[in-house]
Amino acid sequence: MFLIHLLILFTFLSLLTLFSLFSLYLLALGYFVWSPKFQSYFIFAHFLNFPHRVELDKPEVFGLQAFSARHITLTTPDNLKLGVWHILSRHNLRRMLPSLRIEASKGEYQHDSLFDNGMKKADLVIIYFHGQVGNRGKENRVMTYKALRVALPTADIVTFDYRGFGDSEGFPSEEGVLIDSRAVFNWVIERVPANKVIIYGHSLGSGIATKLARQLSAEGIRPLALILEAPFTSVGDMMTAYRKIPFMKPFLKYPKILDFFRKSLAHPLNNSENIKNIHDMPLLILHSRKDMDIPASFSHLLFEQYLASHKSDDTVSATTTVIEFEREGTLYARKDLKAWYLRVLHAEHNNVHHWEFVGEKLREFMEEECGLKLNISDDLHTNMVKVIEQPE
Repeated sequence: MFLIHLLILFTFLSLLTLFSLFSLYLLALGYFVWSPKFQSYFIFAHFLNFPHRVELDKPEVFGLQAFSARHITLTTPDNLKLGVWHILSRHNLRRMLPSLRIEASKGEYQHDSLFDNGMKKADLVIIYFHGQVGNRGKENRVMTYKALRVALPTADIVTFDYRGFGDSEGFPSEEGVLIDSRAVFNWVIERVPANKVIIYGHSLGSGIATKLARQLSAEGIRPLALILEAPFTSVGDMMTAYRKIPFMKPFLKYPKILDFFRKSLAHPLNNSENIKNIHDMPLLILHSRKDMDIPASFSHLLFEQYLASHKSDDTVSATTTVIEFEREGTLYARKDLKAWYLRVLHAEHNNVHHWEFVGEKLREFMEEECGLKLNISDDLHTNMVKVIEQPE
């Protein structure tokens, strides 16, 4: 009899727990629709601010070489302060390091003019838009900066925290982070021309990068290139596809309900729409086949959407070339549109640049599609490839 009572109690508590969880889920859905601020917490996850250090003004604390980077604070048009790092290219650092050390030894480390002059002499400047969770000092991001400096040794890097992230003031929204992005871009082009600037967005940052690129394109401003790493099509699509938190997956069979939630999004970050309205800007998309956060199929779809919305008069070269690199990945290239999609075999969501193969293809893209002549030795990775011509 005791066991029967215990079983009844266990069943009751289990049902009560399931009912409570279901009620909390429905409450969260309702709050998601009603509150744009709640959506910001969910989409940007800026409250997960790590590494938990107060030393973002000291880039070397996070693993960057001493004297290779400076911390600066920019003020946005709506009067918010943003934390920014300017990381010198390997070429610039090698040239400037003696002067930086001499200045530091004097105890008067007034280095802004040296860094500004260094940026002006850089072949290109990468503005890096990071993903959700954490700040610009997050380990995988620092590793990406290092890998980019190896792949493109004459490129300076500017990386920053959007409002509400890291040591930046404010609270994030789609329009707010666009203001931040434009403020950083404007700061950079006060020092170098726009045609030396690469807009680089990873994960969530891809949605911010394409929105900025679309704005610039509408104004006739042409950066050197747009690079998207592990992008998605839109936040609306990610609500059912995000593999770690499939928030809306229970409603997959109910498209009207999904459409209702999509329309309620205050921060849609719609890459699919943005990319159709970006013109005269070489495009490189990078994605790992093994990405467990954002499916690589989103990058393939974005690439196809870009091709479909950008028609070429060159019917001869209006074909997609597919190059298979054994045990490393596949490259889809449209030479007439200067658009590449590189699908990597072995990387994960946050470490695509750990593979030398990616750095090699990045250099090739910059040389072939952007006309940049890089002073790099010919000791590059080679592999047997198979080339297939496919009509559009």
